[in-house]
Amino acid sequence: MAAEIMSSILGATNGVYLVVGAAEMKDAFQEFVRVMRESEEERRAYNDEMATVTREDAIRIFNRSYSTLLRWEKEGYLVPVKIGKTPLYKMSDIKKVLNQKFDSDNEL
Repeated sequence: MAAEIMSSILGATNGVYLVVGAAEMKDAFQEFVRVMRESEEERRAYNDEMATVTREDAIRIFNRSYSTLLRWEKEGYLVPVKIGKTPLYKMSDIKKVLNQKFDSDNEL
């Protein structure tokens, strides 16, 4: 029903005047902000999941050696995605490893 009303208003060729109360305007604005925040959170989650770094970047992020990253790969601890022969590490996987390390350091 609301979609039909909006469609007819937007499709009107003559000027359309709307009377909206302050409470309705506030509700509409709050709903708009909520939808925009959800959209932004989904976009960030997607970007975090899709973002990748090179092996050299991962070495710098973890402050570990090349051989450590290879060992982690063999152990299944941090497995790269390969594009051709190029290994790339997903930032979401790197964040998980960093959070695990941080959590285990705090338990000491």
